[in-house]
Amino acid sequence: MTWEIIIKSKEQIANIRKSGKYLTELLTKLQKAAKPGMKLIELEFIAEDFMQKNKVKWAFKHYNGFPANLCLSVNECLVHGIPDNYTLKNGDVLKIDAGVNYQWGISDAAITVVVGWELANPLGHKLAKETKKWLDIAVQQIWPGKKMFGYSHAVYQHIISSGFTVIEKLTGHGVGVKVHERPYIHNHPHHPDVKNITFQAGMVIALEPITAIQSKDFELRKGNDRNLYTKKGDIWAHWEYTVLVTEKGYEILSGVTEDF
Repeated sequence: MTWEIIIKSKEQIANIRKSGKYLTELLTKLQKAAKPGMKLIELEFIAEDFMQKNKVKWAFKHYNGFPANLCLSVNECLVHGIPDNYTLKNGDVLKIDAGVNYQWGISDAAITVVVGWELANPLGHKLAKETKKWLDIAVQQIWPGKKMFGYSHAVYQHIISSGFTVIEKLTGHGVGVKVHERPYIHNHPHHPDVKNITFQAGMVIALEPITAIQSKDFELRKGNDRNLYTKKGDIWAHWEYTVLVTEKGYEILSGVTEDF
């Protein structure tokens, strides 16, 4: 499996780290802007303006034909939501996934926002908060020489023990030179790769637990070949960091890490 893994150079890591700082700033800005009455396309305009002002490139726009800077997915929409004229309302669970390319150093991160905050959707807020907490716990399993199993098992066990579910077919991934690189970072311990792949210093990976109230799988809907939806129509949450495997552990290069 090691032949699939790109070990980043010091220069590449420096560019990804800089990219990650811009991305974290952008996600924090979008987190504050996602309020009732805001249209999804307006959040996209904020991202486009941010990219232009800071003279950084988008990572998602035109990637495999994707038309936007942001993936904006609301409620039962899992991932890859395309910004449109939908107007956010109290209680919506919005997933914001974005990427930045700084001198060919690519970072990727995501947050979940409950529009109107906790009282507008207590269950959605709990799912979002717990998903971030599970990621914060599981990332501590990232060490050079350690198998992926430790991370995957930690994410899965915490999610299941809290009464929620994992979308097992959706994974994290390598990142940095491309938006998606090997290896795939599984959020459950059942895939054979989790015991075969060993973390190595210089790897850059996107860790992203994808959770739901009940669903374990997703579906496409007629007329839309990008947006993925929960199988049972329930809400889901998504939190993502770009992480560097260091000689002594890990470093979070992008993502909103503050508790909420």
